[in-house]
Amino acid sequence: MMSLLLSLALAATGSDTAQPAKPAKPKKVCEKIEMSGSNVPKRVCRTVTEQPKPTDEAARSESKPAPTGATN
Repeated sequence: MMSLLLSLALAATGSDTAQPAKPAKPKKVCEKIEMSGSNVPKRVCRTVTEQPKPTDEAARSESKPAPTGATN
């Protein structure tokens, strides 16, 4: 009889200690970018909702003037 009361008491207190659900982590997208002058590719990670950032090489190539087509 005593064990029945004890088991009921433990069952009642066990349901109060439920853990709250963890928020879901955002999914990451990683890519390897090969940099000139280096044999080791650089790993760049971002979340799916973030916009991709331009790489340094892409920014440099946009700032260079277009070739005139004249050769020596």
